[in-house]
Amino acid sequence: MATTLIVIALMLGGFVLSRSRFVKELNSRRFMPVVYGAAVGYFAVRAHGALSSHARAWPHLLLSVMFLAGVIESARVSGIFRKS
Repeated sequence: MATTLIVIALMLGGFVLSRSRFVKELNSRRFMPVVYGAAVGYFAVRAHGALSSHARAWPHLLLSVMFLAGVIESARVSGIFRKS
């Protein structure tokens, strides 16, 4: 139950913060996709551990997908994939 509430709170907080000017400026930095990628790796490993121990893995998978979306959005905004 506590994990579910934490995941819901993180999702809601992320949606609220994603609209703020500070986060939009931060996402335009070139190091943020790496930070988000590290979070994806962490939660993917946690999901694998939960699956292998027959525990609930959906909170970890959900957070991993959210951070993966952050990687893609941040890479797009920061211009990493733009042609020179």
